[in-house]
Amino acid sequence: MVKLKRGPTTTGPSSSLGIMRFFDADTAGPKLSPEFVVIIAVALIAVVVAAKLLLGF
Repeated sequence: MVKLKRGPTTTGPSSSLGIMRFFDADTAGPKLSPEFVVIIAVALIAVVVAAKLLLGF
């Protein structure tokens, strides 16, 4: 059986700040809302299902 050493950890606010800066940074690309992405996905699924029913794939 392996026993893990317990002691103070070195993770803290400094590592969290790097993650927050990464996610807060704006990138040069299209800005899409989550609703738009869901609508496009549902529409694509509907087109595939309709094509499968109509064309018999």
